Amino acid sequence: MESLTLDVGQWSQEQFGLCELGDRRRSERLVKFATQVASNPSASTPDQTRAWADCKAAYRLMDCDDVTFEAIIEPHCRETRARSSKSGRSLIIHDTTEVSFSAQRGPIEGLGPTGNNVRQGFHLHTALKIADDCEEILGIAGQLLFYRRPVPKRADGKRETALQAKRRPRESEVWRRLIAQVGAAPVGQSFVHVCDRGADNYEVYAQALSLNADWIIRATHLHRKVRPLGQQKPDRPQAEPRTTVQQLLADKMLQTGYEVDVPATKKNAARKARVQLRWASLWMPRPSPCSVWAKRHAPAFIRMTAVEVCEVNPPRGVKPLRWVLYTRTDVPDAKAARQIAHDYARRPTIEDYHKGLKTGCRLKERQYATAARLERVTAVLSIVAVRLVQTRCVARVKPERPAHEIAPQEWVKTLYEHTTSHSPKYTQRWTEANWTISEFMRRLAGLGGFLGRKSDGVPGWITLWRGVSKLLLLIEGRRMGSKKCG
Repeated sequence: MESLTLDVGQWSQEQFGLCELGDRRRSERLVKFATQVASNPSASTPDQTRAWADCKAAYRLMDCDDVTFEAIIEPHCRETRARSSKSGRSLIIHDTTEVSFSAQRGPIEGLGPTGNNVRQGFHLHTALKIADDCEEILGIAGQLLFYRRPVPKRADGKRETALQAKRRPRESEVWRRLIAQVGAAPVGQSFVHVCDRGADNYEVYAQALSLNADWIIRATHLHRKVRPLGQQKPDRPQAEPRTTVQQLLADKMLQTGYEVDVPATKKNAARKARVQLRWASLWMPRPSPCSVWAKRHAPAFIRMTAVEVCEVNPPRGVKPLRWVLYTRTDVPDAKAARQIAHDYARRPTIEDYHKGLKTGCRLKERQYATAARLERVTAVLSIVAVRLVQTRCVARVKPERPAHEIAPQEWVKTLYEHTTSHSPKYTQRWTEANWTISEFMRRLAGLGGFLGRKSDGVPGWITLWRGVSKLLLLIEGRRMGSKKCG
């Protein structure tokens, strides 16, 4: 896996060394702080930095006005956008997560309301770039941090009209703004923006179209008025009779059946769903009324294809799986429709990333006293969280590759000596073991509590990074023990 450098110090230099913070010493301090955080992501800042001098320097860095969320995250995003998969086609998976801090901490300066306005925090909107031809996570292509603001009240106490709602800034604009931040794909690459129903907005389609990007976006509602695809693009609103998306798909026959993995939820266990597909091409008209941006930049019609994924014979008591996906791609046959469904099925990867950020890095437990400081540490942890979820993919991309070609030699040697020192069947020297990266990662996960039984499957990123933290302590002890006295 080319996107991940396992050596923590080298990785931190690659990710944070180009940050422009107004002073070279700040950049050097950021690299050192990131190394300490990546070595033990779930620990508190004092535990990560250990020495009081380093802890005080980290707090001072997070309190500096020249150190901003954008300045920390941008070099990583820029490098990620330039990185290409083997096929040149990459999925840009979007989603928003809410970061709330306990109300028991008292008011935190600068934070906005979250949830039911009881807690305080902010929202993080992320575009995660992954290769379409394998499970490799390439990094964050773009990220926006924003605060939820209450809807302004009219002086007369009445509700605002639809036209007034379109004209004021809306939270849903974050989807379009993030696509604009990601920008056009570099030469030789193509981007496919994969989004959930929150992005079903005409402005989002228009923004992606202006950047020559593709999209796979789940439809929010199916009663939207559209025009069946004719021989020519409509030139006026009454050019062709309108129909709804639901009626347009209902006129098509369901085709081809295959199985889809449905992840577990709070109510239902993970299962395999048998689904069928149908699709239809259409012209989607610009809504009226629309925002000022849409009037200026969005075309009157956008051509796209709607692909419906329907579950047949679902288990009793389980809501059947049903997706209606909009895409710019032409869908000539069932194989192309299945590819669209397969790409959308990879969207939960970003939910795993959010779990890495909140659980693996314990973002919500950070005790920084102002919103500005929390923003800065969030930028650092956002990149560290990518590293967490990438570790799971290291052994899956090329499992037979020698471990010493990917992992630092000191890591391989220390882990081998630790895990085989009490096993009589391992009598050869570590350089002769010829460990594959798959074997190395399973042994690494074993340090984090992975049992390695046949039924246990592939280790997850949580056990892997527990193992990494323990391995780094073993390496540190090994170095101290090798020092000569006197």
